[in-house]
Amino acid sequence: MNPQSIRDYKVLLFFIALLWIVELINLLIGHQLNQFALRPRDLSSVYGIFTVHFLHWDFAHLLSNSIPLAFLGFLVCATGRALVVTATIMLSSGIAVWLFARNGLHAGASGLVMGYWGYLISNAFFDRSLKNLFIGIITIALYGGIVFSLLDFRATTSFEGHLFGFAAGVVVAWGYSKRLGNNKKLRQS
Repeated sequence: MNPQSIRDYKVLLFFIALLWIVELINLLIGHQLNQFALRPRDLSSVYGIFTVHFLHWDFAHLLSNSIPLAFLGFLVCATGRALVVTATIMLSSGIAVWLFARNGLHAGASGLVMGYWGYLISNAFFDRSLKNLFIGIITIALYGGIVFSLLDFRATTSFEGHLFGFAAGVVVAWGYSKRLGNNKKLRQS
């Protein structure tokens, strides 16, 4: 295991621990931090683009995101691109939700979960290395059912966060394949 992978795994564990610390603090202060959730197209709360993934409505909401976040995040770390993938998914899905989502407060790391899911499956398709194909198969086998969260239109669920997170993951995987493909062409010249 290379030093970058070890660093990525540590950052993933720190990120998940940070989510739990934020939720504990939020609980202790009566969930007052939830006022900083993402509120679409509200210029006075544009910070929600950055805070959306860190805030959860309660411990059940956080737990439902933490388990797939840890597992899929572990697989993203195995691809060797975890920090860039994570930052890109978080930022781009946050911006898309802020621009296009329904009115109301949006919170939770499920956009990142769906982004990881989209990235892992798409990376297997675009990259086609044996390692990434194996990771993609594991992702579908264990978490294939979360595709239905893209179609969860309940008023209490941010399907937009799920959809834009998934789309961001696909775009990141595609972008890496294009960049790496261009580098391969350059080396062959």
